[in-house]
Amino acid sequence: MQAKAPFLIAAVSGRALAASARRAGHAVVVLDFFNDLDTRAFAKRSRACAGPGGFDARLLLQAAETLCPPKACAGLVYGAGFERRPGLLARLARGRRLYGNAPQTLRLVKDPARFFPLLKRLEIPHPETRLTPPSDREGWLLKQAGGAGGGHVVPAAEACRAGRGGYYQRRLNGRCCSALFLADGRGAYLVGFNEQRTADGSHSPSRYLYGGAVSHARLPARIRHEVEAILERLVPEAGLVGLNGLDFMVDEAGQVQVLEVNPRPPATVELYDADCRDSLFEWHLRACDGRLPRGALVRCVQVRAHAIVYAPVPVRVPPRLRWPRWCSDLPRGGLRIPAGAPVCTVHSRGPNPRSAWALAVRRKDVIRSALGAAAA
Repeated sequence: MQAKAPFLIAAVSGRALAASARRAGHAVVVLDFFNDLDTRAFAKRSRACAGPGGFDARLLLQAAETLCPPKACAGLVYGAGFERRPGLLARLARGRRLYGNAPQTLRLVKDPARFFPLLKRLEIPHPETRLTPPSDREGWLLKQAGGAGGGHVVPAAEACRAGRGGYYQRRLNGRCCSALFLADGRGAYLVGFNEQRTADGSHSPSRYLYGGAVSHARLPARIRHEVEAILERLVPEAGLVGLNGLDFMVDEAGQVQVLEVNPRPPATVELYDADCRDSLFEWHLRACDGRLPRGALVRCVQVRAHAIVYAPVPVRVPPRLRWPRWCSDLPRGGLRIPAGAPVCTVHSRGPNPRSAWALAVRRKDVIRSALGAAAA
């Protein structure tokens, strides 16, 4: 019996998608920035293709041609890493079935000059946003078009100038949340709500850097209905398909304010995958084919959290470090990791969001202590 062709996964980190594909019985080839130990274990073949500031286009395209050529590829699934480079995505997808949003959709939702006017036209609430600097920058954030992970966000008052691709957004106070959803280009299915957490400021280069998330965020039913109504308007206009994330604030008045759409499987996929019937990788494929779930998708209501451990100082990973079972994205022994770079991800579960996150924080401290003795 001939083996099934593998799917090609390309993302900053492909480990979570590869694990979900494994649950569904799919073979995968992974091209990402790190080629971590557990990514290699989930993948048929894998390779690191990072360059300065993103994918090395030459390495990425060559590795894809060598490890998963179009004629032997079941399809391309991509994650973070293409927000600023839809042209590279189009080149990678050439000859392959693309399971995910088309490059033109990326261009739409990641261009502030197009996305926020679209929100305004659809009467979707969002923070005041502008391409030119306000006269008084206090209370404003400077963001980078196509930025991901929050590391590109800085207080506008502390920035010299926006530079190419920069835009300004009024800072809001409130809860930073996200919605994980499936879309078929016409409608959406909400998988779950999450509360986003920023990285510990003492161990990260940016106060807005993504630090992790907690599933099953406790939000009023009214908020859920508002988000569902937003997706009902936004999905067909943007042509969103597959797994996506909607980042939003619940402001001090209790109103939903949309910050951005992540038009690809976001990091929060792994907070639900183990508790879903089938796997979210499988549902991503189905949604791209126009099929959304009917009825409950998540079977378990236990809260899950994950948190990223950033190196507090330059470290060398101990060659014989025994990683706890609640760690993932495991770097190889001997690897030098610069200060502020991600080391691994820790995971936790609990009866409620507060306890799940508290356990994740304690586990981050355990890893930091282990790394402290290995400072490079």
